[in-house]
Amino acid sequence: MDLNEMNSLMLELCRCPNISLAYQDENHPCHEIVNMQDYSQDGFQLPEPWSGNLESASVLCIASNPSINLEESYPNKLWSDDRISDFFNNRFSEHSQWTNNRRVLLADGESYHHKSVAFWNNVHRQVERAYGRSVTMGIDYAMTEIVHCKSESEIGVDRCKSLCAKTWMNRIISLSSAKVLILFGTVAKQWFGDKIGDKLGKSGVKNGITIAGKSRLVVWLPHPNAREVRNLTSVLNESEIRLIRMSLN
Repeated sequence: MDLNEMNSLMLELCRCPNISLAYQDENHPCHEIVNMQDYSQDGFQLPEPWSGNLESASVLCIASNPSINLEESYPNKLWSDDRISDFFNNRFSEHSQWTNNRRVLLADGESYHHKSVAFWNNVHRQVERAYGRSVTMGIDYAMTEIVHCKSESEIGVDRCKSLCAKTWMNRIISLSSAKVLILFGTVAKQWFGDKIGDKLGKSGVKNGITIAGKSRLVVWLPHPNAREVRNLTSVLNESEIRLIRMSLN
């Protein structure tokens, strides 16, 4: 894998041209989500391309869009290319300072949020169930989203999801060697259905699906915040779980 190609895509996405186009254009699909922040400010938090080792992780988790935390030390318009690349590639590395036990580094650059990120905790547990063993965040799995701009409660996602997915998803997944894609929530599920022309049921597994030039096993689960049964080992049957683990182990 050409690391220059990966970092080039990362930086291109972080500086997505649709942001400046959408900022003052109310008719642009991205207008609502971009205006969750003030784009004129240097502290504008950049879109999140992916987190973790996209190239080598055997599982790629795909959700709707990243939530925003203005207290986090997170890439903004002032960050250098090298710092942005280090952040997303090494966000969960024990050798970096960006997170600590799934708690985010705060803007002071020294302290961490007192709580770990609930969404990350839930995803981590689901991936452990998929492997049937303990896993390392960012190594055994990476994470990305259908929509890359940050917002609260998925505000603006419905309007911009088609454009964002069309612009970025195939390029991201083409750089991933993931054998298993785990889709979390209805936005990711709809993206899969639109792309493949094959709908997933309430939950389920589809094997041998070619996405971005590679055969993948695709798993859909309810969003980690959903008020319904969402644990992989409760939602899927034994043969589906066995199929996932055979693919991974």
